[in-house]
Amino acid sequence: MSSDLQIKQFELSDEAALLSFLCRAYPSEPRRSDPTFWKWHFLDNPYVGLDDIPVWLALDGSEIVGQMATIPIKLKAGQEEVRALWSIDFVVLAQYRGRGLGKRLVRTAQGTQDETMMELGHNEQSGAVFRSLDWVEMGNVKRFHKLLFPGNAIREVSRLGLVRNAVNLIYAPFRRTMSAQPEKGAELREVVDFDSSFDELWRDASAQWPCAVARESRFLDWQYRKQPGKKFDVLGYYEKGRLMGYVVLFFRKAESDEVISKAAITDICYGPTNSQKVIDALLVGAVQLAVERRAGGLVTDILDARVEKGLRQLGFWPIKKSPPFMVKTVGHHELMFERANWFLTRGDADISIFEDPNL
Repeated sequence: MSSDLQIKQFELSDEAALLSFLCRAYPSEPRRSDPTFWKWHFLDNPYVGLDDIPVWLALDGSEIVGQMATIPIKLKAGQEEVRALWSIDFVVLAQYRGRGLGKRLVRTAQGTQDETMMELGHNEQSGAVFRSLDWVEMGNVKRFHKLLFPGNAIREVSRLGLVRNAVNLIYAPFRRTMSAQPEKGAELREVVDFDSSFDELWRDASAQWPCAVARESRFLDWQYRKQPGKKFDVLGYYEKGRLMGYVVLFFRKAESDEVISKAAITDICYGPTNSQKVIDALLVGAVQLAVERRAGGLVTDILDARVEKGLRQLGFWPIKKSPPFMVKTVGHHELMFERANWFLTRGDADISIFEDPNL
C-alpha cells in the first residue's frame, strides 16, 4: 500500500481497469461491473460529455482502490434549472478506509462546476463521510407497500403451489381496489415512446415543486427504455388527447410457476390541473396492472403529499425502512434545505437502477 494515494477524474482509457475494480469491490453484484450496463449508466446518459465524465477514481500507484461515481442531472431549483450531480456509487476498498480517501474523493467531485450534489439511499459508511463534509440530512423519502397476493410475496410460501393458491384465495376479500373508469374524454393507456408530450407535461408540472429532478423526455427514455436487461411499463393519463400524467412500473422477474413476488411504482408525474384526480387514476391503474399480473405486492418511494394521500386511500401502508436523503449545495440553501420543497420518487434513487434485471 503506497503512502502516496492519488485522486483523478475518470477517462475513457480507464474503463477496463475500473470494471476490474468494480468486480473486486462488488463480488456478489456482477451487474455493477457488467460492461453493457456500466456504459449505459455512465456514458450513455444524455447529459454526459465524454470529455467530462463525472466519475472520480482513487489510485494506489496505477491500481484503482476507490471511486466516487455520479451521473449528471438537471435540477429544478426555484425558478432556475441547474446542473447537479446525483451520487450513485461511492466505494473505497476496505483496506484503504480510515485514511481520508473517501473525503478526498467527495471533495474533488464537489470542486467541479456543479454547485449541487444529492444522494438518496446511502449506507452508514458513506453517510458518515457526507456528514463530515457538511452535507445536510433531509430525512427519509417515504416508502409505501400494498400487499396483493401474499402467497406470491412470501418466498417460503410461493414455492408451495397448493399452499400459495390457498393463501391468495383467503386474502382475496382484503385485496381492495378502486374503480378506474376515466371520465368522458379521458383515458389511461400504455405509453410506447417518451415523445414531446412528456416535455410539455414537465414544463407544466415543474411549477408545482420548488425542487425536483427534471423529467425531460430524453432523460426518461434513457432511464426507462434503454436500461439494459429491464422492461418498465408506462401508463399515461390523457384528457382529450393531452398527456396529464404518467406512472412507471417495474415488475420483478417471474420465479418458478411464473410467480412475481413484487412490483414497484418507479416514477410518477402529474400536471397541476385536477392533480388529485390524475394521481388517483394513475395509482389505480398501477394497482390494477399489478393485480392482473398477480404480483405479490406493490412498493414505492415518494416524497409528495398528494401522491402520499392517494396511496393511503388505496390501502398502501408506510414502511419504516426507507431511503435516506442528503443534499450538498453552494447556493439555494434556504430552498434546497427545506424538505417540504422537494418532489422525489423511487426513480430518483439508485434503487431503481440496481434492481436485478427482469428480462
